[in-house]
Amino acid sequence: LGAFPGQGVVCADCDGQHTIGDVLAVADRTEAGPAAVVLGARRFTGRVPLRSRFGNATTRLAFRATTGRSIQDTQTGLRAYPASMLPWMLRIPGDRFEYELIALLRAAQEGMEMSEVPIATVYLDENSSSHFRPVVDSARIYAPILRFGTSSLLAFAVDAAALLAVMALTSNLLVAVVAARAISSAANFLTNRHWVFRRHHATPLARQATRYWALVLVLGSAAYGALWALTTIGVPLLTAKIVADAVLFVVGFQVQRTTVFTGRRAARVDAHAHLSRSTADAQV
Repeated sequence: LGAFPGQGVVCADCDGQHTIGDVLAVADRTEAGPAAVVLGARRFTGRVPLRSRFGNATTRLAFRATTGRSIQDTQTGLRAYPASMLPWMLRIPGDRFEYELIALLRAAQEGMEMSEVPIATVYLDENSSSHFRPVVDSARIYAPILRFGTSSLLAFAVDAAALLAVMALTSNLLVAVVAARAISSAANFLTNRHWVFRRHHATPLARQATRYWALVLVLGSAAYGALWALTTIGVPLLTAKIVADAVLFVVGFQVQRTTVFTGRRAARVDAHAHLSRSTADAQV
């Protein structure tokens, strides 16, 4: 940042997978467009090692399921970032392969524009030069994705336990559902805000809390209706709970990602501020 103010950065693997022409094409796209991240997207045609083909396909599907964004090549090592994005990148935690995925997840969460440039798929000697460790690095790569599901499972466990406990004490389904949601939603809100979406600085706490509990009310009403309908026809309470929450899981996650814990406004303001500072530095 200090040595070349106002200049973007192109990252390329050093194992021979990227041609000079592709590196220049990605760099040109960064200079020509407004995208926050430019990715060199491999086509995965021809002779591609099985572990590479499978790994990319799996990660691509998982990324789309958790972010709603479709990217051809989530594991590409050829990426470019404009100068305005560099301060943002310095705040991204992690290293090695998981850093690249975390950066993509954060960019998707904050509504940043991502552009892909088709590049050649090159593997030398079955990709023997790669430093990718299948077990260790796969675990590190999928860790940020697994956080999304873990928080919901924990909330489900708390909610189910509270539901059964309050139901045993009161024999009132409505009271049990409301009490269980109040307990589990408080825990889930704090977990999602600080650990899953990590958006505790993006928007004020009061605004996030208002949006979150509005969603809780809507989903809670839907859950109560589903539980009432299923238990009325003879489905056991715990089974009905599992079915209802499985259906509402996808809706709840998507709304939290795009509305409750969104960092889009903050990201745009932050990027604009960095760009303005970079421009001022260049003028000085």
